Amino acid sequence: MSDQSHQIWVAPEGCIGCRMCERACPCGAMHVIDKQATIDYSRCISCGMCATKCPKHVIHDTLGIFAKS
Repeated sequence: MSDQSHQIWVAPEGCIGCRMCERACPCGAMHVIDKQATIDYSRCISCGMCATKCPKHVIHDTLGIFAKS
């Protein structure tokens, strides 16, 4: 999947670098660099596990499936 068609994305601000997304990702696609979560789109399968575990709700999907209730 290309970056343009990918459904999961990280907000540019608000990440606290807790690494919950890294631990939740079954594909090893999430990485925290300089206290900012980043996605390796070559590994990401858009499962949303990272978004559901993010305590700051800075990981989103374009369809709003994993949005905070």
